[in-house]
Amino acid sequence: MFKIIAKQIVAIIFLTILSGCAARGPNYVDAISKATPIQDNMARIVFFRTRESALYIARKATISIDDEKVGATAYGGFHYHDVQPGSYRLRADMWDAPGRCELILDASVGQTYYFQVDPRDESFGAFAVSGFAAEMVSSGVLIGLAGGLAGSTAESLGKECSGAFRLYPVDQETANSKLLDLKLSQ
Repeated sequence: MFKIIAKQIVAIIFLTILSGCAARGPNYVDAISKATPIQDNMARIVFFRTRESALYIARKATISIDDEKVGATAYGGFHYHDVQPGSYRLRADMWDAPGRCELILDASVGQTYYFQVDPRDESFGAFAVSGFAAEMVSSGVLIGLAGGLAGSTAESLGKECSGAFRLYPVDQETANSKLLDLKLSQ
């Protein structure tokens, strides 16, 4: 009886932790309807992360524009930022994972740009396989963790888009269909 109750308590704690990592703000339609319109001399960038992959479900992708952190995209979440026209380096990463995904945006006045953020299967796979192998050889958790980080680092070397998350442009129609189910990342 005690084991059943203990398992239920662990499950409740785990689900509570996971729910704290998902986006919980207003839904996209409500948030955008209340947002100030794009100013005449600005452009808008919308970052979003769907619920299509459960990888890194409890983690947020840190988003930076020209090396300045502008937010973190939660599982099932979005956020947006207005910028002046010009060229910007966009980046998605996770502070404790090797690598990062970067791309350049040339923003024009009055335009809205949509970028999807997804977990990278390759990074997760390299971490899991290398970590498991190192732990099996050494029988040590810390060695397994070090092996996982080494695997992720090796997988990321020499790639423009590496790390735990990838970032890529999406057309407005596709973005709008995906954004309907998302909430503002806070």
